Amino acid sequence: MGQYHLGLSTSGHDPALAIVDEMGRVVFAEATERFMQDKRAWGIAPDHVTHLQSALSSIGFDPETDSLQVATSWKHVKADVPVTLSNVLLPATDGLWLRELQSAAQRGAGATLLRLRLASTMPKIRRFDHHLCHAVSATVFATASDAACLVIDGEGEVGAVSLFDLRDRRLKRRWRSWGPGSLGTFYAWLTTLCGFDWRLGEEWKVMGLAAFGTPKAELQQVLASVLSVEQGRLRFADHTILVKAHETLSQFGRSDTAPVLQAADLAASGQAVFADLTDQILASCLEGSDGTLILSGGCALNSSYNGTIVGRTGFERVFVPPAPADDGNAIGAAMLSWMQTTGETRIPVSNGSAYLGSSSAPKAVGRLSHLQGLGHVSDISGDSAGQIAKHLAQGKIIGVMRGRAEFGPRALGNRSILADPRSPDMKGRINRCVKGREPYRPFAPVIAENQVSEWFERPQPSPYMSVTLPWRAAGMARVPAVVHEDGTGRLQTVSPTNAAWMHDLTQAFGALTGVPIVLNTSFNIMGKPIIHSVEDALAVFATSGLDAVLIDDYLIEK
Repeated sequence: MGQYHLGLSTSGHDPALAIVDEMGRVVFAEATERFMQDKRAWGIAPDHVTHLQSALSSIGFDPETDSLQVATSWKHVKADVPVTLSNVLLPATDGLWLRELQSAAQRGAGATLLRLRLASTMPKIRRFDHHLCHAVSATVFATASDAACLVIDGEGEVGAVSLFDLRDRRLKRRWRSWGPGSLGTFYAWLTTLCGFDWRLGEEWKVMGLAAFGTPKAELQQVLASVLSVEQGRLRFADHTILVKAHETLSQFGRSDTAPVLQAADLAASGQAVFADLTDQILASCLEGSDGTLILSGGCALNSSYNGTIVGRTGFERVFVPPAPADDGNAIGAAMLSWMQTTGETRIPVSNGSAYLGSSSAPKAVGRLSHLQGLGHVSDISGDSAGQIAKHLAQGKIIGVMRGRAEFGPRALGNRSILADPRSPDMKGRINRCVKGREPYRPFAPVIAENQVSEWFERPQPSPYMSVTLPWRAAGMARVPAVVHEDGTGRLQTVSPTNAAWMHDLTQAFGALTGVPIVLNTSFNIMGKPIIHSVEDALAVFATSGLDAVLIDDYLIEK
């Protein structure tokens, strides 16, 4: 009989589920948006019936002999806490909407067990502090025994920032911010001013756009006026200052139909203010950290900033988990439940793999060899990395769906679109013919961890594509498709232990071309989540400019 722990991300947005077994191992983790193919999956239950059913089946859960303890990523129901919602930076209706979605997710957590006949009455739910879930989830993937663990989020139980001390793999909160003051809200506001929609997760677009602009002192001064940092804690300015700042910056804002580059200076100024405010928070975290920072929360997805931390702020090592935002909290909730059951106080160290999601359905894969009319099908098992490298070197754009899906927002080779970074027109070709997105959006370089120093300045590991680094001048001209406007790249580092197939691919491609770097972007089209099923992969293949798709070991070519 096995005792499993089901962690649910119950924020109302970015729902996810994770399962920890009786040994404290994360055996499954997946965002609901992937399964449902609904971007950010607003308002969908994290334990959606068919999703949970599929997850339990994949781990061999036996309802006759195994049991399931449910845990959530919030301790409280937000709607039960009386607050006054501001209507200045973001509409108060958005805040009210978020509160209601979180309340529904919290109150409904575990109900799916009734539908699956895993419970005869509503199960008893364990509920854990939101930022503690962030911290635990991040620490599971970090190898450090001692570190400062900082959570910078859109919100929390009472504030948007928490600092934890990690000592001998035990976490203890040192301080938390109280009341209004949020870098997540700040960036959502900036996203709106730039003509994008934070509710669709378009903060990415602002980060990419910032490289095309120049920070302007007059914009930075107004942006910086809305937030202050006192001993690491964030605080919004008075209402009158917020109103004045919003009115002033609205004059520089972009409508969603105006040219994107119109907002470039505003994006660059906002990114600069974000960096300055985060620097001030980090200054309060260094003491007792042993030079190691574990960074989590939604703001930890700002890879442009993350790449500047090492060597400049006093921290010499920075670790960001594969899913630092609220979806990742499903792992934190599941692990905290396991720790409560076992009495363990030290957080286990995982093997570091982010490949924790679903695999291709065997029946769907089995039908690939019988496909008619969609393309030429061949089995390239035994040397798939070498064969794909040859196709990439010929200029082919290839979608890859193999093994288990990555957990988190980044495609790390198992649900990726791959291409040759040497071609000057490859970036435009993928954005225009495959992804259908804005032409300025950048792509990621994949490189072996032991070769990073040859190509990048400030070399450091980035297994989950969490940091952006400057290219060395000598190599930059050789890979124009993965060099952003400011001469940087958001890299993924691979090794034989953390991503064996991708490592083999970079080495095979390097042997053919002299450039051991592959272009990587998520296997999706704009506005859709990363593909989940074989059918999803084939649909993108059939309706886009992909030249081929690899599904497990079957290569399908147009």
